[in-house]
Amino acid sequence: MQLLSRRASSPSTAPPVLFVHGTFHGAWCWENWLELFSETLGVDCHAVSLRGTSGTPAPGQKNARIGEHVADLRALVDDGPLAAPPVLVGHSFGGAFVLKYLEAGGAAAGAALLCSVPPSGNTPMVLRFLRRSLRKSWLITKGFALKSAATSAADARALFFDERMADAELAGYMEKFDADSRCPLDVGDFNANLPIGDGKAGSRAAWLTRAPPARVVLGAEFDAVVDAEGVDEAAAFLGVEARRIAAMPHDVMLNPGGEDAAEPLVGWYRAEFLSAEG
Repeated sequence: MQLLSRRASSPSTAPPVLFVHGTFHGAWCWENWLELFSETLGVDCHAVSLRGTSGTPAPGQKNARIGEHVADLRALVDDGPLAAPPVLVGHSFGGAFVLKYLEAGGAAAGAALLCSVPPSGNTPMVLRFLRRSLRKSWLITKGFALKSAATSAADARALFFDERMADAELAGYMEKFDADSRCPLDVGDFNANLPIGDGKAGSRAAWLTRAPPARVVLGAEFDAVVDAEGVDEAAAFLGVEARRIAAMPHDVMLNPGGEDAAEPLVGWYRAEFLSAEG
């Protein structure tokens, strides 16, 4: 399993951070934030390439299942190089993977959902986009299901970035999207294994009755993939108030302005885990 890491310059008792990517992405998408978080917070930071990505290929496998991604996270936390249960940061579908990991009793000091697919999955969101705009609904469908985000610069920009993204940098990311979408998530399996609440949108996670980790849910103001209702649903599921990152698209960690976009998450971590250290 590929793991990118940035070690703290000095030892810290605060929990490490583990970044979890979504579809069409791998550990590479966190490279900017790995260095930023490690230097700013003084903690070890890691990013994993889940099964089926170019970083952690699954030869002969057509699709990856959410249960396999949960198993990847379990192996990494239970038997990997992390010194303690981490703060998990899940982006897009990676947020749903984090929720399933916690539902299965996985160890974590905290959970941060970033532009996360909500507990009800992506189908209700696509239907909401369809009611609002046939063009936006078709963009999401062809971008992911038909993989046009890896072949069309216009689609990749519209889904993940904004006009600040340079053309040459966008082309480089599209090559990575292509490499990391060859063994995509099994959507049918995903929809059959959505995170469990009480069966209704807006419900609470059943596992919150256990000792829950610290939690935060962040959306992006101009997200073309996860809508505001999806962010609010994820926040209600975790029993917290949703927060918004202003003027940013879906890929907040890659788009220009990503350093400023990290501030709400950095501030949350500092308040939850570093305040006692002064």
